[in-house]
Amino acid sequence: MFWGLIEYNGRSRLIAMDRDPRSRREGYTARSYVWALQEGLLPILKEDTIFQQDNAPIHTAAETRLWLEEREIILLDFPPYSPDLNPIEHVWATLKRIIAARYPELEDQGFNQVDRERFIEAALEVWDSLDQGYINRLIDSMPRRIEAVIKARGWQTKY
Repeated sequence: MFWGLIEYNGRSRLIAMDRDPRSRREGYTARSYVWALQEGLLPILKEDTIFQQDNAPIHTAAETRLWLEEREIILLDFPPYSPDLNPIEHVWATLKRIIAARYPELEDQGFNQVDRERFIEAALEVWDSLDQGYINRLIDSMPRRIEAVIKARGWQTKY
């Protein structure tokens, strides 16, 4: 799992999240997410930035909310089940598609540390090579996306 931030004319570095060894199934938790925010968001956070994240449980967990509140990070109120309104979802899909095309050998790899590191290196390379113009166009499409969601009364849109 990765964490990244996109903004007009910029992006964060891509953070490879670590699983939480203290969790029941050693999965990703609010602790994992807060660590990613510390590594990726804090170094680039500007005053009065409005931060958007989706409603994943690790994003809405009490530990995460408290961490954001303590740092006075303003959150965009984001309706549940609305990927049409989150342009980074398209970036994630593009990232996966490019990795699969550029590094087809990674598809059959295992889950050991060496394979994980190879995958992370590939993801970092692709993230850094993404066209910023593409990201800007996604952000520019937000008024159209909002209009489409309103017109569809919250149902699925072409986005």
